[in-house]
Amino acid sequence: MAGPAAVWGIDLGRCALKAIRLRPGADGQVDVLAFEYIEHSTMLSQAEGNRHALIMEALEKFLSRNDISKDKIVVAVPGQHTLSRFSKLPPVDAKKIPDIVRYEADQQIPFDLDEVIWDFQTFQEEDSPDIEVGIFAMKRELIHEYLIPFEQAGIEPVAVQSTPLALYNAMRFEQRLDEHASILLDLGAENTDLIVATKHGLWTRTIPLGGNKFTDALVKGFKLSFPKAENLKRTAASSKYARQVFQAMRPVFSELVQELSRSLGFYRSTHREADLKRIVGMGDAFALPGLQKYLQQNLQMPVERPTTFKMANLSEARNASELNDQLPSFLVSYGLALQGLDQTKSMAIEGLVKSNLLPPEVVRQVIWRKKKPFFVASAACLALAAGIVWFRYNADMGALQANAGQSPGMVNVARAEQILKNGIPGSPPKREQASLWLAVAQSFSNETSKYSREGIVEKETAEELIELQRNKSVWPRILQSIHAALPRPQDALCNAKDCMEYMSATSDSKDGPLSREKRRQIFIESLFSQYSDDVSEFDLLDEVEGVPRDTVEDPDTSDKKGFLVTIRCRTPHADQLRFVSDTFKASLRTECRKVGAGFYVDRVVLTKGGLYSTKSGSSSGSGKSGRSPGRGGGRGGRGGGRKSTPPPTTSKPGMIDPVTDESMDEDWVFELQFDVLLHDYPAPEKETES
Repeated sequence: MAGPAAVWGIDLGRCALKAIRLRPGADGQVDVLAFEYIEHSTMLSQAEGNRHALIMEALEKFLSRNDISKDKIVVAVPGQHTLSRFSKLPPVDAKKIPDIVRYEADQQIPFDLDEVIWDFQTFQEEDSPDIEVGIFAMKRELIHEYLIPFEQAGIEPVAVQSTPLALYNAMRFEQRLDEHASILLDLGAENTDLIVATKHGLWTRTIPLGGNKFTDALVKGFKLSFPKAENLKRTAASSKYARQVFQAMRPVFSELVQELSRSLGFYRSTHREADLKRIVGMGDAFALPGLQKYLQQNLQMPVERPTTFKMANLSEARNASELNDQLPSFLVSYGLALQGLDQTKSMAIEGLVKSNLLPPEVVRQVIWRKKKPFFVASAACLALAAGIVWFRYNADMGALQANAGQSPGMVNVARAEQILKNGIPGSPPKREQASLWLAVAQSFSNETSKYSREGIVEKETAEELIELQRNKSVWPRILQSIHAALPRPQDALCNAKDCMEYMSATSDSKDGPLSREKRRQIFIESLFSQYSDDVSEFDLLDEVEGVPRDTVEDPDTSDKKGFLVTIRCRTPHADQLRFVSDTFKASLRTECRKVGAGFYVDRVVLTKGGLYSTKSGSSSGSGKSGRSPGRGGGRGGRGGGRKSTPPPTTSKPGMIDPVTDESMDEDWVFELQFDVLLHDYPAPEKETES
């Protein structure tokens, strides 16, 4: 008699493949049968075009060590690629919850539901009428892209779960959650999953900062290659340069604390009753020396790392001590395997998040392959019966053809028109007449279909030409509005007609000498645009320190067609960031938001800032350019926009102003990004009502 089914949980991370095999144990526990930690020879984020080969290498090594033919498989997808939304439901009958949740999903998921795979989970405290629902979604194309290596390796998962939810399942089963809220922090290579969890629910957010950010700081600080900097980071505690290493990483420590404080502040503002008691750190990057102590001091909460399993029996696993040493790195795969066990008949686990993002078409494919052997015998019998019927049918039709004459076959349009006009010549048998009329009808149907297809192509071409002309006419107005938003320089500079008058104005104006740092000037050095049918796909990151975030309420509109515009500018003004923010950035929101203009600016973000003397591709200040979403943005090239990544700036110290011969080393260079929506800005009264 076969024993209880076993389940593999596979977490394919940026640094390594982590997998664990579980089966139901005694007293509600689970038995750990095996585990694998297969580190990539190069981090996937650093592999560039070799990423797929590294993934396949790890999967092949995993399969060479383990027979998974009789086991279930559950795999994880990164938290940053999934969407999580939580909302309260009114007290309703349980049968109506799926319909209400579908309505909520349609409202809260910013994509057409046909474009995503989504599922939901309800959370409810004991003796409480309140029901909270978590809606979890991921773009369909991203899931298929992530599952391609598993498909090529012959691995068929029964479930797909996001890493934050798998982590929650692990901590819930391990009885590490109580009535008080715990902060689960999974620090990965590129991103950090933040989960605020209790026994009755969770809230999650992904922070775009991980272990690679610390390595990058060492690359810049010590001029090392990435692999050498990664090794230095891992051995920092025992290095004789430990003090210099931690000093180089201090800005990243500070940035991580700021992001965590901001996220936790938002959670507290929406959950007034929350009682945050502790932080539980997990993930490969959390082993960074000094990180646990730094977070504890700056967040004023105890920070701990799990070191042993409470609900797992390790007696059957080889090298169990190694698993305990690396336990924080295996909790995601542990949670995945638990979800797979919950689907078996031999075990039911209370309180797990059971949502599944596996595409339905993949589920059907897996079910069909498993049932295929059972259909072979039935198919053979059906084929034999069908063969007998087919032979009898052909024999009967042959006899009819012999009596009724041959079929007329295909009829061209000219002959079909002649038959339709004059009728069938002669007096052929009734069956032949019927066949001929069917051929005439088929001929006209084929001709109609041909012209219909040609009409569709011509219509699409015409619509494309109309759209090109429409966008072509709007670009001069966009450029005019951008220039109108620039701050007006002092009158003496505005009135200068040539270089000599300009130089004279800088040294002798009615307000006295206009030194370079007093000039209210902003110069546009370059402008790039990228078209998309949905500009909300672009992730604009406002990361320049000290810039006030936009507080303008954007109009609620479903039409997001437009351009992402990136402009790089320079200003000699001494106030730099504040001058740009109070003048140009603020003015863009007013000059480019006028009713009837045919376009308007939505988000405006200051993404880079630094002195000319330190600018060489990346700014000396904090910040980075806005990034496109996972699928790479929208279509490019229409209406004046072109899909193009702006080239890095190559200015060097010692730049001279070509007009005044002054040094531009202290000029401030910055980058603004904003999206331009290609439809009229809503009237004020409509915006107020919304």
